[in-house]
This record gives sequence, structure tokens and C-alpha cells, in this order.
Amino acid sequence: MTLDLDALAKNAVAGDARALSALLEALEAPVYRLCLRLLGDVRDAEDAAQDVLVKVVTSLSRFEGRSALMTWVHQIAVRHVLAMKKSRAEERSADEDGLTELLAQGLAFSATQPPPSPEERALLNEVRLTCTQGMLLTLGREERLALVLVDLLGFEGAEAAVIVETSHDAFRQRLARARARLTAFLERECGEANPAAACSCARQLPAKRAMGLSPGREKLAPLSQGDVKQAHGELKAVRAIASAFHRDGLFGAPASLRARMQAALPTVLHER
Repeated sequence: MTLDLDALAKNAVAGDARALSALLEALEAPVYRLCLRLLGDVRDAEDAAQDVLVKVVTSLSRFEGRSALMTWVHQIAVRHVLAMKKSRAEERSADEDGLTELLAQGLAFSATQPPPSPEERALLNEVRLTCTQGMLLTLGREERLALVLVDLLGFEGAEAAVIVETSHDAFRQRLARARARLTAFLERECGEANPAAACSCARQLPAKRAMGLSPGREKLAPLSQGDVKQAHGELKAVRAIASAFHRDGLFGAPASLRARMQAALPTVLHER
């Protein structure tokens, strides 16, 4: 059943605590997903998501319905994240040349190691997530934001332009630059997008294992299955990006975010 978020918001403003709780529960995953893809660090993303959701609650009475509620919420999230200092992941991120070199070093090391065991192959998803996040972090925040909104989160270009508060033409140009850069890298380096490329998650796994990745030590939040929505225009770029980023579905919000929201808003949120 699809929730009517606008109706939940209206009821929440009228004092319905159950509606507010249901609304926040529906918003947790998309807000966290945006923060994680933009910031690249679980801790920073969870901090940012909590701050954004509190801002949504405190600003809800001022929502005028000029856009969809989800557009308005993402607008708040984007303003908040763009105003933040660099995340831990951004501070340690590599540019395209640096990431290419890291991948080459991983392949060279892994070639000297035994193949992954069946248990270790369960870590392939985590390897994929950390690698694709590294690719995103080679982009500047504005380009990364454009690509995340449209190709990863499924917003149409016009709606995404409203979210980032710029003209549709300016946003379209920003998105085209981001797609061109990331697609070129994916097609050159990533076996998820180009089967002829040398690099693959399985080939990188021994190197990641040597760096400390092991069962029970996942760095990123688990995924829940979701459908890949095909975007319009620049289909080659979109397909390359989608094949690398959407193979295992969409990020869900960690349970700890709900607990933090209950602690931050104890008078309106209750354990369910």
C-alpha cells in the first residue's frame, strides 16, 4: 500500500502523533539514502539524516504544498548536506587517477592470493558498495548531487532542479557533466558496467579482505531489494550507472536512526 505522505503531513500538523510517526518512518530511508550517497560515510550520513528529519518535523507546519512533500523534504536535506563540512569519506577520497591506481593495486595483490571462499563471497556486495561510493566521491558535491537525485534516486530532471533550487537548464548541464565523467570511468574500469573491463568485485575481494573486510564487519548499511527505474535521456550513461549502482537494490535506513529519532523527539515518537 502506498502511503499518502501529504495526508500524513496534514494530519501530523493537526496534532496526530501516529501520523507524524508514520510520516517519519516513511521518510527515514530516502533521507538516509541521499545523505549516505552524498557523504559516503555511515556515521556522518546518520547524523545528517537525523538533523534533516528534525528540521522536517519543526518546519512541517510551514509546508504549503506548492510541491510534492517528498520534493520539499529532499530540498531541506540538500540544503543541509551542502552546508556541511567535508565528511570523513570526502576527506580521504581519491580523484579519478587515484582511484584507478587503487583499483590496479587491488587487482595486482589479489592475483597473488587464493580465490575467495564461499563464505567470503558473501562480502561481494560490500566490495561493490565501497567501490561505487568511491566512484561517486570523485565528483564534486553539486555534480554528485545531480547524479544521485536522478540516476540513483529516480527523480525526474525538472523535479530535481526544484530540489537543488536551480534552473532546469543549469541542472541538466550539471547532470550531463556528472554522467559523462562517471560513465567514462565505469566503462573503462568497472566490470559491472562493462564486462570487458579488467576489474570486478570478485577480483578485488582478496585485497579488501587483506585490508580488514570480513564477515560481520560491513561498513555500509544493508540493502533492501528495489526495482531499478529507467531514467529518460542519455540511456547509455544511465544504463552503465544503473548496472553498477542498483544491482542489489536500495539502501534502507539503519534501525539506529529510528532509535535516535525516538530519543530526539520523545514526546511525539513512541516505540512501535
